[in-house]
Amino acid sequence: MIGLSAERSNIMTQLRIAVIGMGWAGTRQVEAVRELGRKVVVDCIVDNDADFLKMKAEEFGISKTYTDFRDALSDPDVHAVSICAPHKLHCPMTLEAAAAKKHITCQKPMALNVEDATRMIEAAEANGVKLYVTEDQPYGSTSMFLREIVQSGEYTGELTFASVVNGFRGTNFGYPGRRAWLALPEQGGTGTWTLHGIHSVAQLRYILGEVETVYMQEHHASSYVRKDLEGTMSGLLTMENGIHVSIVQSSESKLYHNLGGYVIHGDRGSIRASRSGCEVFTGDSSTDSPSQFLPYPEQGLSPHARIAEAFADYIAGVSVGPTTGRSERRSLAIIQAGYESAQSGKPINLRERFGEI
Repeated sequence: MIGLSAERSNIMTQLRIAVIGMGWAGTRQVEAVRELGRKVVVDCIVDNDADFLKMKAEEFGISKTYTDFRDALSDPDVHAVSICAPHKLHCPMTLEAAAAKKHITCQKPMALNVEDATRMIEAAEANGVKLYVTEDQPYGSTSMFLREIVQSGEYTGELTFASVVNGFRGTNFGYPGRRAWLALPEQGGTGTWTLHGIHSVAQLRYILGEVETVYMQEHHASSYVRKDLEGTMSGLLTMENGIHVSIVQSSESKLYHNLGGYVIHGDRGSIRASRSGCEVFTGDSSTDSPSQFLPYPEQGLSPHARIAEAFADYIAGVSVGPTTGRSERRSLAIIQAGYESAQSGKPINLRERFGEI
């Protein structure tokens, strides 16, 4: 590892990372770094499938490859690792990377429980390296636009209530090929509340603020094939600012057109967010006042490219982005509390359950 002063100077211009795991997430990481075109470069790629690794290396024109991630950890040219391996490996790989003095960005969810997330954070801090989470939702145009509206009070005024509805998969909840493990708990996969709900929660926190209490219930439709996993998680979040947010995460419902997304109410107006923009309602509710449609501004870079830049800036001390390890531990705590609430039938206060996180 190069010296700290030299490292800081070098990272300001070029952070050299090893991408560990070349499935969908690892491939997207390489593409994002190339899209960004500054501050970060992929030094090497890692995958335990030698034939697949060779194919991906040829696809991207990357000459340096490893089938054992520990070889990347011992490589002095590597400043940081991007962990794109199955969820159950995030914690042990992060601990080894931190011990090797490599900075770390890790796919979401950062761990399978808050205890492991804490171990990861403590290991990074003890070894003087940065821990980030590759969670793309706060970096998208929807998130940034809604956050600005909520913080400014424009159109809505003081918030009174909000609802969030998201859904992804069909009745068999599975993935093809190398991604099959995502929905197989025995291989480190999870149900939709962890796999997809972590996205929803990270975005919700970025837009609406921190959560105080989690009260959730689980549902299975008779047509839902995966009886071993949750079909729908729905419930109520009490925010630290006092408002309540209704949240639904479903893999058994088909959310046609604009049936999913955000509806945010305030004492002066309401907004409904779709994929392309927001419908704003600020007229007299007793009349049929027309709404106003506000398209999201163009961001230029994809959310994944923006994460790559935020990671580099975090290491260089330029800025602290929204998805640090400490921040995304809070997202994970909400997910874990959701399962515990559904099992117990009781609301979970995050501070009482997890302490100061």
